Amino acid sequence: MARERVVEMEIRQIQYFTAIVREGSFSAAARRLHIGQPALSKQIQALERELGVDLLIRAPEGVRPTASGARLDEMSRTLLGYLDDIRSEVRGSAASLSGTVTLGLSPSLIPALAGYLEERLAADHPGVRIRIVEALPMFLAEWLEGGRLDLGVFTRADYRTTRISFTDVGSDEMLLVAAGELLSGVGGPATPDTLRSLRLALTPGFREVLRTSLDLDRMTDGIGSGIDSLHLVRDLVVRGEYCSVLPYTFVRDDLDSGVLTAIGFAPVLKRELVAVTRAGRHPSPAAEAVTEMVRIRLGELAADRRAASAAVQLASSASTISIDSSQERETSSGRNSA
Repeated sequence: MARERVVEMEIRQIQYFTAIVREGSFSAAARRLHIGQPALSKQIQALERELGVDLLIRAPEGVRPTASGARLDEMSRTLLGYLDDIRSEVRGSAASLSGTVTLGLSPSLIPALAGYLEERLAADHPGVRIRIVEALPMFLAEWLEGGRLDLGVFTRADYRTTRISFTDVGSDEMLLVAAGELLSGVGGPATPDTLRSLRLALTPGFREVLRTSLDLDRMTDGIGSGIDSLHLVRDLVVRGEYCSVLPYTFVRDDLDSGVLTAIGFAPVLKRELVAVTRAGRHPSPAAEAVTEMVRIRLGELAADRRAASAAVQLASSASTISIDSSQERETSSGRNSA
């Protein structure tokens, strides 16, 4: 039984052939394709050997296709047009994503991301539905392992598993926060000694961020009251009963409205945020779009925090200059009176 011969043509050879037929010469086609004429000739010879027929007639007045070449040219134009359609269709499908993304968010990221993602997806990808699940990172990691979530976003930590994959999406400044005048006596950036002097309420997760920080490695589990509810910690701080260390993304609205005041650390203390998926499971295009939106939003919020911090420093410098000028005037007045 004769074995059927497999034809192994390259798209590039087809493109070269149609260019020669269109231009009517090897030299003109070579210039149009930006390749050398000898290399072009070799590709056409290889194509003729593959098909077992002559495709072109070389004459003094130029090059024209044989009957077989004319048929190949006709079919090639259809094929190359179809390839162009593939490009546009695939790109178009990326622009019109669809499906449902089940996203797990830690409680501290709900204020910054939940509403934002719903609005952005409705505007940019109306075919994508997002289902948001709020839980502590330890539970989100477990649900990602089990395939219950498509994507999670939370603080990077050692979750003691190799079955989830992490992608960095941004960072979030940690701030010492309080209500009223509780921080009025704190001069300058917060330090470990500052924290020891205050009545603190800390969640286990953010206590760990403090403990593992290079510049706060003197922190111990004995500092502050441990409360395993972020929202309860916030309520206690707003009532003026405790201070706390919380991320900017969580307390941003409270700072803007004046409900809370904040002091940063020097050097700046940050938590690293990650997008998390199940290991070995490639995220869907819709999940990748959500991840990119998260990265953009966290970048915007980080820029907002830097701008706010710069404004506070500028105001503080201006106040210091004003005080110094006033003291200088008083001193000068005293000399004149004397």
